[in-house]
Order: sequence, then C-alpha cells, then structure tokens
Amino acid sequence: MNLGNIFYKIAYYLDEKRKIIITICLSILGFIVLGFVFFLSSDEFSISDESNILLKNIEQRRYSEAVENYDTWSKKFSESKMKRLNDSITAKLNQLLLENGDNYINKKLSKENYVGFINTINSLTDIQIDLKRIQEQAKRVSEIYANEGTDYETAISYINIVSSLNGMENDLEQYKYEINEVNESRKAYEIANHNKKTHKYYEAIESYNKVSEKDKKYYFLAEEEKQECIEQMYDYYIEKSKDANKNGDYEEALKYISYLKKYYPDDNALIELENLYKENLETYNLTLDDILNIIANKGNHLKESLSVEYFPQMIEDKKFYYIEVYKYDELIDEVLIDAKDKKVYSYKDSNKSFNSDYYDGYFRVLENGQIQFAITEDEAKFIVEEKIKEEDKDYKDINILQEDEMNKYINSDLDTLLEEESTLYYPVLVNNGWFKKKDLYFVNMYTKEVFVLNENDELVKI
Repeated sequence: MNLGNIFYKIAYYLDEKRKIIITICLSILGFIVLGFVFFLSSDEFSISDESNILLKNIEQRRYSEAVENYDTWSKKFSESKMKRLNDSITAKLNQLLLENGDNYINKKLSKENYVGFINTINSLTDIQIDLKRIQEQAKRVSEIYANEGTDYETAISYINIVSSLNGMENDLEQYKYEINEVNESRKAYEIANHNKKTHKYYEAIESYNKVSEKDKKYYFLAEEEKQECIEQMYDYYIEKSKDANKNGDYEEALKYISYLKKYYPDDNALIELENLYKENLETYNLTLDDILNIIANKGNHLKESLSVEYFPQMIEDKKFYYIEVYKYDELIDEVLIDAKDKKVYSYKDSNKSFNSDYYDGYFRVLENGQIQFAITEDEAKFIVEEKIKEEDKDYKDINILQEDEMNKYINSDLDTLLEEESTLYYPVLVNNGWFKKKDLYFVNMYTKEVFVLNENDELVKI
C-alpha cells in the first residue's frame, strides 16, 4: 500500500467520523475552560470580597477596621493575590482621594476624618497613589483660596495634610507658599484698613504696600486706599505736629513732617515747619549730660557724684524738665529746669523743702497737679514797696533780711506767727530813715500775701 492510499483512507475516515471527533474536541475544551473558571473562582485567586470590604470600610470611615483587615490579608495572602487586591482598589482609592479633598475644602468633611482618611491611605503601603492628580488638586485649592472660595485655615491645612501622603515629600511647597503669601497680603490689608480708620495714615500706607500684586483684587483696593491716606494725612499730620511742638515733643513733631515730606517733598509749608521744629529741638532739648552739668554748676556739686531721674513737662506752653536729683544715691533735691534759659527752680512748700538757696527760684505742686512758681526776692521787695506807697509813707531803702539777722527784729517764734510756714515767706526789711524804727514785712512767695510785724510782735495782714 503506497503513501497516497494511506492518506486517502485517513481522510475518508476523518470525514466519516467528523461529527464524533468534533464532539470529543469540544468536550475536552469545555473541561479545560471549566477548570480554568474553577481556578479563577478559587480562594487563592478571588479578591472581590476583600476589595469590597476594604472599600466599604474606608467609605464609611471605619479606618481602623480597614487598616486591620489590610494588615491581616498582607500576612495571609500570597504575593500575587495581594498584588491583585492592590491593583483592584487603586483606581477607586485615587478617586476617593480627590473626592474627599473636595469635600474637605467645601467643609463637607471634618479635619479629623480627613486626616484619618489620609493616614489610612498611607497605611495601605502598596497602593499606587496618583500624586500628579493630587498636585493638580492642590493647585486648584491655592486658586480657590486666592479667589476667596475658602478660608485660610482650610486651604493651608489641606496642603499640610496631603503633603503627608507617602511619596509626596516637598512637591506641594509651592502651593503652600502661594497660600501663605495671599494670607499675609490679606492680613496686611486688614491692618491697613484699621490704621486708616484710626488716622494712623503712615502705618496704613506701610501696610497697604505689603499687599501682594498677585492678590489682584486686594492689591487694586489697597492702591486706592493708599491714595486716600496720602490726601487725608496732610492736614491731620500738620495739626498733630503742631500739637507735639506745643507740648515740647519736637522729635514727634518732626516725625509727622517726615511722614508728609515723603509724598509732598517740595511743599513750602512743610519745609517751614520742619525748620521751626529743628530749631526748637536744638534750643529746648536737654540731654542727660546737659542736665547733670547744669545742676552741678548751680549747686557746686561734683558732677560724678550726681545721678538724676527726669522727664520733660510743658508748663504754660514752656518746656521744662522735672528732675529728681541724687547725690551718692541719696535724694537731695527736686528741681525744674527751664529748657530755654536753663534756669533752675527747687521744690519748696510747707510739707517738703530741700533748703536750697543757690537756685534761680522755687516751685511747688498744688493738689490739682498744677505747677506753681514762687515770686522772686525782687518781686517781694516790689510788692512791699507798692504797699508803702499806698500808705503814702517815706522810706530810705528796702532789703531782704537774711535769716541770721532775724533775731534783731523779732522776739517771737516765727513758725508760730506764720503757722509753721515761715520758709514760704520772704522777710523784707524797710529802713524808714535816720532815728526811725525799721519795719519788718513778710511776703508769701506763692500767694503774695503781705504781713507786717507790729510793736507787740504780732503779724498784721495788710
């Protein structure tokens, strides 16, 4: 039998039995497919239940259960099965990341729950997070905040929370910077508005200048408000400078002028005021060294032994310095120094006196806080002279009686006669001429009351 006959018989046989052969082949294929299906549905291969459980726990915010289940499965499942589980939930979790981010920004999700969600995602260590989409969302959040679609705390906390995602590192620093920049810009605008309302125009302008150009809406508003400040500050600061000058605070007066000259550099009125205040500052301003030199020279003290506590004070539109004088740390005097003529006045009243006789005059503080200066010896002599003229008397001369000569003309206790205020009176002796009795007058240095000593050693008010 040749090869052709054999091939013919095989072909004839297959043709005759083809239905049976097809049936057998299909049956074998069916068994193979069925076996494969059984394999796929076996516990080793199926991950649908675990996937559903994990996603459900996360969606229902049962984060601790989700993490616990994932950890259990990581230990129990084979590497291939765990990979299939991770692959099956990655897309859904990435979508949840975006949805929960939006919910947090829109205040539909609390910060606590959002942090819990992110921590849960980080605990699913093999999940592949689409960080690029998170970065895109972070950019949108920055824009939303800039457009006042959310508040600062929400925007910056969103950035801080999602920055903790595994693999994110410093990828969101740009958006954090942008949000903080806008926040600082808005705060500067609010501070500026407050300062403007309280007439602190210079401070307001400084704050308006801090509003970022990137914060377009508020930058435009700030520029408008700044121009209003520049216009309103002119008259207001000129009056403030005049008040400061009147109160002897020439540095403060010059400060207000300097604020204005920045925007009105060639204004003649400002230039004149500036020159006046500079002159006053040079004339009436005393340094610590100036004060020590004046007191040391007046009181014949060693300068190095002195120390002072002082502050400027305006009295009837004149600048003085109120000073406590210490010598070797012991209080020896309280004085006023006239800032212009440098005259020194020592404190003296019935309750407190430092027995200073080398100063230019005396002063005291009244109960209402006002300063009262004593009259001078020459004024006391003039007052007595006028009293004598009223009585049409003749006299030879009038002099202030020195304390050590007092006993020649008075036998009584002077403190008793003057109600313990003898130190507040100038004793004025009137020489009426040869062989005539001299008259002794007492002039109160503060009230200008005049008393004369009669023959019975009694004081009579005249």
